[in-house]
Amino acid sequence: MPSKILVAAIWLCTVSGYAGAAEPLRLVTFEYPPYIKQVGNGAQGLTVDIVNEVFLRLGKPISIEFYPWVRALKMIDDGTADGLFTIKKTPERETSMLFPIKPLLSQDYVFFALKDSKFQFDGHFSSIAGARIGVVHTVSYGARFDEAVRKGEIKSLDPANNYVLTFRKLLGGRVDAVICSRLVGLDILKNMDAADKVQISGPATETAVSYLVFTLKKDHRNLAAEFDRVIESMEKEGAIKRIFRNYNLPYVVGQ
Repeated sequence: MPSKILVAAIWLCTVSGYAGAAEPLRLVTFEYPPYIKQVGNGAQGLTVDIVNEVFLRLGKPISIEFYPWVRALKMIDDGTADGLFTIKKTPERETSMLFPIKPLLSQDYVFFALKDSKFQFDGHFSSIAGARIGVVHTVSYGARFDEAVRKGEIKSLDPANNYVLTFRKLLGGRVDAVICSRLVGLDILKNMDAADKVQISGPATETAVSYLVFTLKKDHRNLAAEFDRVIESMEKEGAIKRIFRNYNLPYVVGQ
């Protein structure tokens, strides 16, 4: 069964003195520490803090629910969820989702391998062409990696439902390397007590930005424009930078 945690961020009273609560926007997400974490009956993390602040300023109540990635994508596609975060932009996704202009997150993607691995990424995908690469179902790892897969430069992908499973496969020798956001991978390995067994192999494949998207099944065009306006305001006043500082992370969004 999918893990479903509901956290109503804000409840507002309507104008004219009526005390009814506004219907919350339904946002779906997934475990992606340290950016997004399921903690007890709530959601925490750097990206969660940004999302909560944006909708607080917009005066829009939200709920955040955790689902496996493929299920969350389906909920955006069929309109049972209003929004999803975080996700990378691809031409195909732009035809089925409403992307704001402003991203939420910028991150480096790297390969993780066992410390005694014969596979060493040297910046060229040909250096790991024979490796079995652990990935998460339907996740984009940036335009460069996605294009290498399409062209057959990376020949063997081993998908799983989440990143913990991909790293378990790596530790068990079922894949040769895992591609993942640098900070996410390091956080997962730390929680698995496996940081001493795995190393980052070579340079980042690329730096990619990720977004909060809205379903196209509802008219959220004005909401997407307001989302961009608030993000830009938070950038200018340093609010997002302060959130990054709370997590001891460098501010890399909005470049």
